[in-house]
Amino acid sequence: MPEEIPNQQQKQDPGQGFVKKPVETPILDSAARAQISGNPSPLSAVGGFMGFYRANKYYFWAILAGVLIIAFLAYFAFRKPAPSQVKAANVGISVEVPETVASGGEAVYKITVQNNDNQKLTNVELELNYPDGASFESSSPKPENLSGTLFNVPDLIPGQNAALFVKAKVTGNINDSKTLNLKLHYKYSNFNSEFIKEQSVAVRLVASDVSIELQGPANTNNAQAVLYEVKYQNNSDSDVKNARVKLNYPDGFVFSLATPPPDLGTDTWNVGTLAKGASATIEIQGTFSSVNPGESKTAVANFLILGTDGQFFVQNSSTFTTTISSLPLLVSQELSANGSNGIINPGDNLTFSLRYQNNASTAATAANIEVDLNSNVIDPASITAEGGQINNNTISWNASGVPQLASLLPNQSGQLSFSLRVNNPATKDSGKNLTLVSNVKIKANEYDSAFPGNVLNLKVSSPSSISSSLAYISGQLPPQSGKSTTYKVTLSLTNSSNDFSNGTLTAFIPLSSGGFVSGSAGSENKNLQFDPATGKLTWNVGSLPANTGRFSPPRVLTFQIVLNANSSQVGQSPTLVKNIQFAAKDLFTLQDLSVNTDDILTSSLSGSNFGFGSGTVQP
Repeated sequence: MPEEIPNQQQKQDPGQGFVKKPVETPILDSAARAQISGNPSPLSAVGGFMGFYRANKYYFWAILAGVLIIAFLAYFAFRKPAPSQVKAANVGISVEVPETVASGGEAVYKITVQNNDNQKLTNVELELNYPDGASFESSSPKPENLSGTLFNVPDLIPGQNAALFVKAKVTGNINDSKTLNLKLHYKYSNFNSEFIKEQSVAVRLVASDVSIELQGPANTNNAQAVLYEVKYQNNSDSDVKNARVKLNYPDGFVFSLATPPPDLGTDTWNVGTLAKGASATIEIQGTFSSVNPGESKTAVANFLILGTDGQFFVQNSSTFTTTISSLPLLVSQELSANGSNGIINPGDNLTFSLRYQNNASTAATAANIEVDLNSNVIDPASITAEGGQINNNTISWNASGVPQLASLLPNQSGQLSFSLRVNNPATKDSGKNLTLVSNVKIKANEYDSAFPGNVLNLKVSSPSSISSSLAYISGQLPPQSGKSTTYKVTLSLTNSSNDFSNGTLTAFIPLSSGGFVSGSAGSENKNLQFDPATGKLTWNVGSLPANTGRFSPPRVLTFQIVLNANSSQVGQSPTLVKNIQFAAKDLFTLQDLSVNTDDILTSSLSGSNFGFGSGTVQP
């Protein structure tokens, strides 16, 4: 370093007025001094960046601030915000559908999706949730699945819409409300998260295009027969399938008969398929025998269709009200000790009881009671009636046999009875669905015409029977221990006056003694099944028409069976077939029938060539 120059005393130049100073040592930074001394600084050795930076540092800071501002703005401009910070699009779903739809009919939904937002919507998908009782039929465009619940919607630019049509069948009770729920799934074109827009629309079910009308008497009494008539018609453009008619009888109504007969109980008819334009009528007969005079009773007829959930829904209904009035003279009848629900059997001995009463305020003179038995299933010779007069199938009582009938006082009553026997067989001809109808009426001098009582309509059951026979085929006879014998078994089914359905005959073949060999080559062989694990034999008879075995051949099944006799059976007649039972449904009386027959033993062998002991096992 150069030596410092010492301060010198200031001198003033009086001629100039200035203060003179000595020349001062220049103030230099370390870099400058290093250059003067010939020793460059380390910074100078790396290129002089610091010097350049110091000379231009304000420019450096300005550039850095600009970059940070640009990055800050770019972050907010191009970042993907969280879903919670993004509002759902302004998108609309409109659904056009009639406010009411005929129950069991079709509802057509026009669904429009409108993009009212300023952003493009992508991955648009419409999801439908159908209400109970509704099922998808068709659509335009087609759905993405068979159930018609998922539809793809094209991408929607701002202001664009898309429409689709969906047809669904809707079933339910009248006045039910059925709500269709919709979910629209979508995304923004610049955003990956999914959004959902929900909408719903309801339709109300009204009476279908099947009309139903119930008619009956406006007035009756508690002894008269009441006739209801149900008419129904398909007024729609298509067939109605899986339908029923159901009658809701009022309290006190006693069902007698119907044409056609009910399919379920006494109040339900299976319509099956009702073609468009087709119609039908049901007639129901009964009485209000337990109803007090002055009461009004309302019956309801419903037309039902099977829904998609397996339940029947009311499509249309009709009501009718009948007023029960009091008759001046009353007579009624009933079958004594009747626990058969209006069903009688060939050979039955029947006893009927009658009750009569004068409900008027004046006496009834020369009263006469008459019963007409309308049937060919009884023998008039079997009819007995104490105090009554019998003329063929007509019984009458008057004062000659019942003195009280000469003058029946107000509120006075009495009882009568008669008995008869049902033919066995019920008829000798090929008639079917036989009935015994008993009509009763009462008359007196004070009235111009007779007053009817209730009608008894009794259905005759159809006895069925099983006959069996056993024949020798081959092997040891009489059967012998340690040896085998083959037999042929024949089972025959007969029927009387009613058609049967769902007929099945079952039997068991003891496996310890032998077993089933084969069925016959006849037409019934295809209906025969045998389970070798249990020894159960099943004959699927199916339908058994009336008079089978009487005016047409019986149903016959034959099969072979082998007996392998053992020492424990010596001296015995082993059982070959046991627990033989036939079950079926009587289509007229609606009874479930069950018929049994005796077991078949080796001693059941038929034919004159086989004497006593031919069925006993020998040592």
